Amino acid sequence: MGHRGSPTIITENTLPSFQKAIDQGVDGLELDIRLSKDKQIVVYHDFDLKRLSNQENRIADLSLAEIQTVLLSKQEGQQEERHILALNEVAPLLDQIQVINIEIKSESLLKGSAILNPLINFLDRHNIDDKCIISSFNPIILTKLKRRRPQTIVGFLYNRKTVLHAWKNMIWMLRIRPENLHIHYSLIDSWIVKWAKKKGLKINAYTINDKKTFLVAKKNGIDGIFTDNIEYLK
Repeated sequence: MGHRGSPTIITENTLPSFQKAIDQGVDGLELDIRLSKDKQIVVYHDFDLKRLSNQENRIADLSLAEIQTVLLSKQEGQQEERHILALNEVAPLLDQIQVINIEIKSESLLKGSAILNPLINFLDRHNIDDKCIISSFNPIILTKLKRRRPQTIVGFLYNRKTVLHAWKNMIWMLRIRPENLHIHYSLIDSWIVKWAKKKGLKINAYTINDKKTFLVAKKNGIDGIFTDNIEYLK
């Protein structure tokens, strides 16, 4: 899956970057979503605009109209447009891919659930349950989504930034019962991956950008990978 599209060539999470990844032959796309001030879903990774536009504004403090006036930074030699998308603008690409991974971003464990209403509306409208994975590091959001929409395929993003992370993540997986475990590539041979496989979970690894790690992932029976470096891995 193209991680945020093809970000080494065209600005991440933009329509041209997604189309470039498709043209490069990916099986699917990965993208990030957040909620604007007026409760619209936008495709963007960070909580603020600083990294990609050198502005201090937070996504949650701006309306969709304000967000879409922002011009993002570009890669060297890039000519394509570089504006922040509304999630609905990705819909025309859905027929061109086998899988789409939509990652819900949240700023804390207890925040971010307001995105579920518009997200569920999007999923219901586009009928993509056979090709869509909804993932998040936030287990509470995934739990609420599963309760409200059981047919949704869920990917649990493994969080290493906590004490006794393996046990805590395992407990959350038992609670959520996700179909997928998304794991950092450094943990693809860990016991938690072996445990998840025995439970029948698909294992997807992020973010693999070199062939050596890619071959290790294949050797360990990883089901899917997220990559920034599509041409190199091919």
